[in-house]
Amino acid sequence: MKALAALLALAVLGLLWLRHENGNLSRSFETANRVASEQKTTIAVLKDQLSVVGTLARRNESAQAALREQLAQASAEASRWEQTITRLLNEDEALRRWYNARLPDAVRRLHTRPACASAGDCGERMPEGKPLPDAGQ
Repeated sequence: MKALAALLALAVLGLLWLRHENGNLSRSFETANRVASEQKTTIAVLKDQLSVVGTLARRNESAQAALREQLAQASAEASRWEQTITRLLNEDEALRRWYNARLPDAVRRLHTRPACASAGDCGERMPEGKPLPDAGQ
């Protein structure tokens, strides 16, 4: 009888231990499910961001290709203009003399600035918000 009571007590203790372990495992499983759902949400957000970044990258690449094409066209047009000007200068003596002539003194004085005695003097002479004229033209 003592053996049966001891065996019954041991079975009850085993049952309590199994119930405790089952509770621990249930909490761990719930935590793992919560973490997994958070990670799924994060993965979905990251996939959306990757999609947006891919779209922006494709747009950027196509815009760069368009700009490269425009630059090539502008370079070709500038080259044609330069060739046309060179050809006209070579063909027309009067145009060549006019092109190579110096600007009149009155015009050159408009494009020149007197020398600055100090850095403070130069600041006063600088026009605000206006680019400086090219003195060589």
